[in-house]
Amino acid sequence: MANRRDAQTVLVVAVLALVVGGVGLWLGFRPVPPRSAGPPVPKEPDHGPILFEMNSIVSDPGRVQLGWRAVEGATGYRVTILTAGDDSLFASDTLRTNSWTVTADAEPGLSPQSTYHWRLAVFYADRAPESSEPAAFATQ
Repeated sequence: MANRRDAQTVLVVAVLALVVGGVGLWLGFRPVPPRSAGPPVPKEPDHGPILFEMNSIVSDPGRVQLGWRAVEGATGYRVTILTAGDDSLFASDTLRTNSWTVTADAEPGLSPQSTYHWRLAVFYADRAPESSEPAAFATQ
């Protein structure tokens, strides 16, 4: 008789453990409601034309660094920042390196959490300059 009572006790405890565990798992896997605070973050920009391997990265907060591969025979580069509709906002001075960080004097013209385009012009000593198709970057 004692064995039968012990078996029933073990069975009841096992069923209760399964019920409590199942409820705990069910409560633990509820979906988290989406956060709706703040403006939407812009879509990840494309990394621009392949010809010059153009890319953009966020360096310091609020700063965007634009880069491209060094072009053989190039004597200088110029970056032009454009609106998303490809209207010119401003252009860099002639650059000697293959990267440029958007400067503080240019930043006031850029809105946070917005997408912009940029175009690269490559200058040569012995031929006409080449210009890229626009690439995109986003401000934070």
